[in-house]
Amino acid sequence: MGLISRFVRVLKSKFNKVLSSQEDPVEQLEYTYQQMQDNRYDVKESITDIVTQRKKLESKKETFEEDIKTHNRQAREAMSQDREDLARAALEKKKSKAAAVENITDQIVEMKNVEDEMKEKLSEIEDRLNELSTEKEILKARHEGAEAMKDVNESLTEGVGDFSVEDAVEDVEEEITTMQSRAEAVSELNEDDKSLDEELEELTGDADVEEELDSLRGEVSDVEPIEDKDSLEREVA
Repeated sequence: MGLISRFVRVLKSKFNKVLSSQEDPVEQLEYTYQQMQDNRYDVKESITDIVTQRKKLESKKETFEEDIKTHNRQAREAMSQDREDLARAALEKKKSKAAAVENITDQIVEMKNVEDEMKEKLSEIEDRLNELSTEKEILKARHEGAEAMKDVNESLTEGVGDFSVEDAVEDVEEEITTMQSRAEAVSELNEDDKSLDEELEELTGDADVEEELDSLRGEVSDVEPIEDKDSLEREVA
C-alpha cells in the first residue's frame, strides 16, 4: 500500500510540474531542461553498463585466448609422449574455447556499436543542453524584463488614474484660448473707453469753439461791418 501511495504522489508531482510549465514559459523551458538532464544521466548510465559488460567480455576473451594457447601446448606435449588421447582432448578444448572466443568477439563488436551510438546520442543531448541553457537564460532575462515593465506600467496607471496626455493638452489649449479671449475683451473695452474719452474731448472742444464764436459774434455786432469780404478771408487765411 505504501508503494502505491508513493507511486501516486510521484505521478501527481510530475503532473503538477507539467501544468506549471504550461503556465509559465520559463518554467516550461526549465522543465524541458531538467528532463534532458535526466535523459543525459540515463544515457550515461547505459553507456557505463555497456562498457562494463564489454570489458568483462574482453577480459573473458583474453582468458580463453590464453587457454587456447595452453591447450595447443598440451596437445603438442601429449603427442610428443605418444598420448594421442590426451592430445585429442586438449585439441577439443582448444576448439571449444576458439568457438567461445569467436562468439565473444561478435558480442564485443555489437556492444561497441551500441556504445558508439549511445555516445553520439549523449553528445547530441549535451549540445542541446548547452543551447537550452543559453536559451533559458535569455528567455528568463526577457521574462523578468517584461515583468518589470508590467509592474512599472501598472504603477504608472495607479499613479495617474484616468489621466490622459491628450486630455491634459486639450485642457491647456482651452485655458490658453480662454486667456486670449479675455485679453482681447479687455483690449476692446479699453479701446471703447478711449473712443468715449475722445468723443467727450471732441464735444468739449466743439463747445469751446462755439463759446468763442458766440463771443466773436458779440464783438462783431459792436463793430462796423467790413465791406471787403474777400480781403477779410485773405486775412483770415
